[in-house]
Amino acid sequence: MFGEKMKINKKCRMCDGGKLVKFLDLGKQALANSFVKKENLEKPEPKFPLEAYWCQSCNLAQLIHVVDPEIMFRDYVYFTSGMPRISFHWQAYANHVMANFLSRKDDFVLEVGSNDGALVKYFFENGYRALGVDPARNIVDTANKNGIPTICDFFGNTVADKILQSHGKAKAILANNVFAHIDDHQSVLLGVTKLLHKDGVFAIEAPHILDMFENLAYDTIYHEHLSFLAVRPMQKFFEKFGLEIFDVKIVPAQGQSLRVFAGWKGAHKIAQSVSELINRELKIGLDKKESYLELARRIASSKENLLNVLRDLKNSGKRIAAYGAPAKGNTLLNYCKIGIDTLDYASDGLPSKVGLYTPGMHIPVVSKEYANANPPDYYLLLAWNYKDSILEAEKDSKFKKNGGKFIVPIGDKIELI
Repeated sequence: MFGEKMKINKKCRMCDGGKLVKFLDLGKQALANSFVKKENLEKPEPKFPLEAYWCQSCNLAQLIHVVDPEIMFRDYVYFTSGMPRISFHWQAYANHVMANFLSRKDDFVLEVGSNDGALVKYFFENGYRALGVDPARNIVDTANKNGIPTICDFFGNTVADKILQSHGKAKAILANNVFAHIDDHQSVLLGVTKLLHKDGVFAIEAPHILDMFENLAYDTIYHEHLSFLAVRPMQKFFEKFGLEIFDVKIVPAQGQSLRVFAGWKGAHKIAQSVSELINRELKIGLDKKESYLELARRIASSKENLLNVLRDLKNSGKRIAAYGAPAKGNTLLNYCKIGIDTLDYASDGLPSKVGLYTPGMHIPVVSKEYANANPPDYYLLLAWNYKDSILEAEKDSKFKKNGGKFIVPIGDKIELI
């Protein structure tokens, strides 16, 4: 299936419908988290089509080019605990789950795609039986060394059988920024239904496609993100497995994230938030092909606006660097063809990225210390989803005191702040 490192889906991964309409083509791109070592800069870099499609049957927006997950996830550079202010987000999330869905200290909590245990540790530390599952060997090693029990594997039907035998039913199964990464949703739901307690909760958090429409967050499109989630397609899909969505929330993480709570049909009272968000999705036109084609037009226009701003600044002799080297930033850099002729470097706080080069455009990633000692005139804010916390952190920096400004690269208008 992955003999050439990639397969192409002919049908929708949720409804199996065969009417998939391409609405956006971001070109062939390197994998967004495949940062390059200096000694490999001259070697060929694998690139894959990055195209977004829309299912006419269930309306799920998705990628059909599926890169072998063994390539993308077995050795991973993204450590959840290294992201700014993320611990506050996960602690509040854990507190909500503990207060609303857990009643006994021996309740079992499972997190799928647990990374280095930034979320699951809160359940473990509060005395609950807790387990993480993640395919990245390097990150699982870190989690286990830190005392967070974690299995190194891709979650699905087979892994669920093993967990059921060793841990029993789960009162909470959490899948944060991972469900949209998985091609075989069928296997995931089969695994969930085997493990989920009769009054348990299956909670998913992922970027909401509304963020793409409302804030033009097209940089959330990269090969790891196979689906761009909305409530209505998920609602139809879950029903096949006897599950129903009973609550939804929009949370300010990674831009606008969608948090979905599902359980066995009839086990939980359905909140008004579900119908309210569905109506919001319909109002913005997520059920119409024309809405997606208009989105593509706006994205192309935003690209031209950004390139004009950068060109004007470079022509006036300004030094520009990137603030952050997130995966989403690599989508933008490669789509816009922004390279070292424009950006001096990319500054990032994750030690796992420092000293490497960004995929495709090969911009050197430097430490925060280097950037603070060598500030540019302008920062291209690739980590724009953390804009507020970044602005607060940088308000007294040498960069701001010297009159430096941030370029917010996403939106119908390009902001300089």
